[in-house]
Amino acid sequence: MFSATLERRRRINRWALVVAATLLATGIALIVVWTVRAYDMLGFAGASRMPIVYSVLAAIAGLLILCLLAYAAIRAYGRFTEAR
Repeated sequence: MFSATLERRRRINRWALVVAATLLATGIALIVVWTVRAYDMLGFAGASRMPIVYSVLAAIAGLLILCLLAYAAIRAYGRFTEAR
């Protein structure tokens, strides 16, 4: 139904979305695990929890940037190999 070029673009777009979504899910899971551990450690010490909140926000921002870069890199690879 679609041309070979359009089908290839759709396939690369799907692959880029799968990679970005997998990276996001894995990153969020790791952030949650490390945050729970940090809260447990700070609970014993009786320290302030605000540094953990700032760290989690910074980690999420970095993760979102990493996901966007991975998506863009796969799309760029698709564009460069398509030109051949």
